[in-house]
Amino acid sequence: MDGTIILTGATGGLGQELTKRLLRRPEPYTLVFPVRNSKHAHTIKLRQIISSHGKSSHITSMPELNLAYFDSIRAFASDINNKVSSGVIPPIRALILNAALCFEPNGLQFTEKQKQSQHPPFEMHFAVNYLANVLLSLLLLGSIDQQHGRIVFTSSWAHDIHRPENQRFGPKKLSWNVADLAHPDMSKLDQDMMSEAMRRYGASKLALVTFMHTLRRRLDRTPHLENITIVGVDPGAMLHDNLAERGSLADRAFLIPLIQLYTRLIARYFWPNGMFRTAEKSAQDLLRVALESKASWAHPKEAYFNGNELAETAIESRDSKKQKELWGMSLRYVDLDEGQTALAAL
Repeated sequence: MDGTIILTGATGGLGQELTKRLLRRPEPYTLVFPVRNSKHAHTIKLRQIISSHGKSSHITSMPELNLAYFDSIRAFASDINNKVSSGVIPPIRALILNAALCFEPNGLQFTEKQKQSQHPPFEMHFAVNYLANVLLSLLLLGSIDQQHGRIVFTSSWAHDIHRPENQRFGPKKLSWNVADLAHPDMSKLDQDMMSEAMRRYGASKLALVTFMHTLRRRLDRTPHLENITIVGVDPGAMLHDNLAERGSLADRAFLIPLIQLYTRLIARYFWPNGMFRTAEKSAQDLLRVALESKASWAHPKEAYFNGNELAETAIESRDSKKQKELWGMSLRYVDLDEGQTALAAL
């Protein structure tokens, strides 16, 4: 089955592995790999990966897209929508929202003020990992294959404060405060910026899976969109080259190689869906849920996976009051009305 596949975060470690596997697929897909900076070293590496596959049945493109700027997202979505409606490219078979900002140890970062927006700059984890995916998925809904299309959200175990992997960042937890996630009070931040950033990263992923549940219900009540499948996937922690290069000299010399060795020789066989995984394994898990045609779990049209195992999202993400609050505030933050999307007014 052909169609268009959009993969954000293709320049990252997991994204590069996803790209390799997509290029090896026999179906004649139109592959769109949006990139933030066409001259960045990781983009150059992505271009080399695509070139190394030579001629294939796929049509590939690498348009620029900056997920920290809503105008950039709108321009990208408008271009895709125009191409789908005019028949230049086929409808979207899979929208794989894989791009994410990982926690920065040197302090929180903020977007620049969005043009024509009344809102102040947003905290970067919340903007890139959450708001960008909200805006992009809603703007592209009308271009998704109405019978076979899927939206895949890349999640993380960090979204669930009850997971044992998150206990090193306790006992302090971020309270559910959407306004603070978007615009934190700098005077109240944890002095341990690594822990603060990790909590913010986790909160952005919690917001994402909470939005995922709400979007599912709205699609079910919207004619012609009810058959679109939504999937969330926790790919685990992957110490790929892109992430390893950010470590200290000591980490790159000793700690990272040890974890990589453990992941490849032990965890992949005895704990395949554990905390640490290879990028190859996680890419396989994401593509399975994005493209598997006869999946029994697709019939409820929503599923969440920890690796290749069905799982539950955090209990907070299933709170209907929080879902409603987050939906309303998110649309205001990105200056979007449902009437501007393919969703019916509900």
